[in-house]
Amino acid sequence: MPGPAARVAALLWALLLSLTPAAAAWARPVGSADGPADVALAIGLTSAAAAATGVWLRSRYRRDAEADGGDR
Repeated sequence: MPGPAARVAALLWALLLSLTPAAAAWARPVGSADGPADVALAIGLTSAAAAATGVWLRSRYRRDAEADGGDR
């Protein structure tokens, strides 16, 4: 059974995915959508999400390996 951290991560991803379309519908165009700050923000958020997912998967793999009695 997954631990509390996995449940929180799943809940956060579900909230992000469910609320993003609604937020996009409320947005009004205010100038260029492809400005340098927008691109930097998108890259930063994507990198942070990828790093968080990688750390979570690594900790999960280590727990599974310890439960099996060693490295796979």
